[in-house]
Amino acid sequence: MVRIFCEGSDDKTFLRLLLNDLKKSNEITGFENFDSIIKVMGGKSKLLNKENYTTTNKRIGKDIQKILFVFDCDFSEDDKNCGGLEASQKAIEELIQILDWKIDIDYYIFNKNLDYFIIDTLDKKDDFLGCEECFNLKKLNKNRKILTCIYKSLYPKKPFDFSHQNFNELKQKLKNLFKEEKQ
Repeated sequence: MVRIFCEGSDDKTFLRLLLNDLKKSNEITGFENFDSIIKVMGGKSKLLNKENYTTTNKRIGKDIQKILFVFDCDFSEDDKNCGGLEASQKAIEELIQILDWKIDIDYYIFNKNLDYFIIDTLDKKDDFLGCEECFNLKKLNKNRKILTCIYKSLYPKKPFDFSHQNFNELKQKLKNLFKEEKQ
């Protein structure tokens, strides 16, 4: 079995949609319910804390054979210890080393956060960036959550363009995670 660790429920929803898209296009097979393999950790600090994996430790190598960590790098100014891409990479690599699981482990880190990632994949990106500037939305929420909520409300049937090239690396990591995996 595989396990995906992520920060929050928005990440889980996004990952479920992406996995279902990969399943629909037959790029991954064998799973009916992705909710059972995606574990929400409740934030980056909890995801990067070795103490939160005691239950998982007992299952490593038995029913859990592969793991993927998916999380945001956040802004350096918000988190001096592991904010920013370099510090986040260092933190996850240290966690992997400390856990010392003898299975396949990989990670994917969103630049800044999931909402920034989504904005960069929009067809009408310039329109939404103009909206962000016009209403000074970054002052209200620099994480762009408001902007992605507006987009999802306007385009509920297609909130994500999974064919966008920005999804390629994450999709490949997910396909590798499920390669030769039998449920």
